[in-house]
Amino acid sequence: MQLLAIVLYSATGAKRILDFKPGALNVVTGESKTGKSALLDIVEYCLGRDTMQMPIGPITQTVAWHAALFDLGGGRAFVARPAPRPGRGSTQRAMLRFGTNLEPLDFTELEADTDSNSIREQLGRRIGIEENLHEPPAGSSRNAVEAHLGHATLLCLQRQSEIADRNLLFHRQGEQGIAQTLKDTLPYFIGAVPRNQAIRRAQLASARRDLRSAETAYRRAEEASQLAGASLAALWREAYALGMVHSPEQPERLAAISALQAAITAQRPTREADGEILARTAQLERERDDLRAEIRGVTAEREILLQQEDSEVGFAGAVRAQTARLTSLNLLGLVSQQDTPDHSGSAPTTCALCRSTLEEPDPTVADLNHSLRNLSAQLAGVDAARPARRAALTALEEQSANLRARLRAVEAALRSMTASRSATDQLSQESQHDFTRGRIHATLAALPSGSDEELDRLKRLLEFATERVRSLEAELDPAEEREQLTSRLVTISQDMTAWANRLQLEHGEGNVRLDVSRLTVVADTEQGPAPLFRIGSGENWVGYHLVTHLALHRYFVRQGRPVPRILMLDQPTQVWYRSEVDQASGAPSSDSDREAVNRLFRLIHDVVRELAPDLQVIVCDHANLAEEWFQDSVVHNWRNGDKLIPQGWIDEMADRS
Repeated sequence: MQLLAIVLYSATGAKRILDFKPGALNVVTGESKTGKSALLDIVEYCLGRDTMQMPIGPITQTVAWHAALFDLGGGRAFVARPAPRPGRGSTQRAMLRFGTNLEPLDFTELEADTDSNSIREQLGRRIGIEENLHEPPAGSSRNAVEAHLGHATLLCLQRQSEIADRNLLFHRQGEQGIAQTLKDTLPYFIGAVPRNQAIRRAQLASARRDLRSAETAYRRAEEASQLAGASLAALWREAYALGMVHSPEQPERLAAISALQAAITAQRPTREADGEILARTAQLERERDDLRAEIRGVTAEREILLQQEDSEVGFAGAVRAQTARLTSLNLLGLVSQQDTPDHSGSAPTTCALCRSTLEEPDPTVADLNHSLRNLSAQLAGVDAARPARRAALTALEEQSANLRARLRAVEAALRSMTASRSATDQLSQESQHDFTRGRIHATLAALPSGSDEELDRLKRLLEFATERVRSLEAELDPAEEREQLTSRLVTISQDMTAWANRLQLEHGEGNVRLDVSRLTVVADTEQGPAPLFRIGSGENWVGYHLVTHLALHRYFVRQGRPVPRILMLDQPTQVWYRSEVDQASGAPSSDSDREAVNRLFRLIHDVVRELAPDLQVIVCDHANLAEEWFQDSVVHNWRNGDKLIPQGWIDEMADRS
């Protein structure tokens, strides 16, 4: 997207058209107070900003509509914005038209039929800004940010007060929230995040929802399966005790349910079977007592292993400390002395200092070495036993869990039988059997549905959902995004360094880079990194702003990034035009100033020519150099009374007042 024309409409319908050349350097030169700086405000207003930034004066008094005609490559866009209503500084009203051969419309054709948000969205889509979303780190209070045309515009404009500021590098960086927005959106415009980032983030959010659903479904199915298993085990025990099934061992789940359903529909037991029922009930009671005894035994074994583990922690610590002290003998070379031929191996009985007789002789080196070997062997034994003890503890815990499950089944069967007998004491034997069958039937009907196959299916779904979330998170890895950003900034810094050296900027002979985390330029020197705010001279501040934005736009063009192909600079030579005489003539009086201004514009001219026709640079400045290449770049020269607002508009407004 490049600028073809700026169009102003007076309240009476008069039209002022300022044409610009796409793919070239466009210089708007002139004296002070001719309206050059207002061009940047008009372009920003037409690109969707709601607040009118132009100072109150002839422009705000005479202009009713501001418009811009843009070249979109495959067509054109005409954007018109009415001036804010009297007493207001902002508006969202706008007009937008697309066409192949659009030209500035007449005043009578202007109609505010859309808003600024629509302008940003539709123009942004036309230049390739896709759906994207920057999510702040977890726990941050910031909202997610989607990069749009308004954010891209921040990279295309440099106001007069910004281009020579050592503390601000980008347009509107000093306003509340804009600096963080630049940090969040710049990686997208540079291309450090995937093109389909927003789609991937939406897919990740959906995958996480699916994962939570799969986890819930699997957990409920697993709990239901465990509950059904325990209930079925208790029911089988009870049925066995009542003589309804003949095997004390429960088969797998479906077979057990089928056997129980067959049992409750079969002929009820005869009276002669009552003795067998009592015997089986007694067998259940004995099994209950045996299980309780086994559980107590397993618990005791587990406690012994845990006590051993606790005692070994202290023992191992003491042994390691003693071993470390004895091992220090190796540093003195004393351990090997026991093997020398002239060493007697007997302990000294006399003190080496006072020559007194020792009641308990000190240990020899051989004794110490022997102790070291014994302690090391004990420590190795402790370490070797630890994995076996862990395995034994795990086995005991599993055995205890199985025993407790069996015990719960037996106790549940006994409780059911006791409750059944209490409820049927006053009934006939036939009615008691019918009651028992009905209760077992009701219990079977209340068992949670589902099978092992269903549980396996839900488990596979859970594993698939987990893997999909893991895969999407890997594609959106913040570490990968930082690495991609760093790699691209290195490429940009190469142009910055070369051009800083060409402009003869201070510290330009070293490495010059863009620091996105602080939104500043850093020059690496022998004394360390020098950020822009620690580099002196307005000439350096202007120069580093220029090389940064030229390098960024060269990268945007070469990589096809969705940023308008416009770079608009307001008064970049202000530090060299210090007098009104210089501003009026357009040529600095100092030779060194003329050379510096020439270098600056020549760099812009050469970069634009290299990238032609894919970059348009518009410079509003006092400079009016005599060189032929510069004069070919001048599109408007506002001197000798020529200004942005025609004098006739001002006179007409005065007459109407």
